[in-house]
Amino acid sequence: MRRRVTAAVLGISVLVGVAAAPPAGLTEAAWTDAESATAPASALTLSTPTITGCTIQNLSVIGVGLVFQSVTLTWTSAYPLANVRLTATSGANTGTVPPANIASSGPVGGLYTYSATLNQALLTSLVTNLLGSTTTLTATNVMGSNWVSAGASRRLAIGLLGLNATCTV
Repeated sequence: MRRRVTAAVLGISVLVGVAAAPPAGLTEAAWTDAESATAPASALTLSTPTITGCTIQNLSVIGVGLVFQSVTLTWTSAYPLANVRLTATSGANTGTVPPANIASSGPVGGLYTYSATLNQALLTSLVTNLLGSTTTLTATNVMGSNWVSAGASRRLAIGLLGLNATCTV
């Protein structure tokens, strides 16, 4: 019984203490201020590479270049090799050309020049189906993992058996 009386007295003491405390004061929140500011904002835009050449090399058969061997893509960019990417896409397959397969020089006048010779074996490893198909070669500039420029592309078309290869815009 003594415990109940002690608990009751303690409970009444807490209630009296809460009732006797002063009420919380009103405040004006800083975020309700009507002032605002404006300033121009701009996002980083990476320049698009410029393709300067797309050359097909064919195997000569009896003095006539007939069968596709490789394609050399040449382009310029304002960015060093670490910020350049070359991809090959055929159908649903896309592969990235390893940087070791891209030669670079420059900069000259603020531009680097890149060249990648992609033979039939490398292209087949990137897109799995090369002969009798069209492969899009795309050069882009990249910064980090989220910034990618618009791409500069060429279409590599190779007929069945590696015949009549063309590289067009």
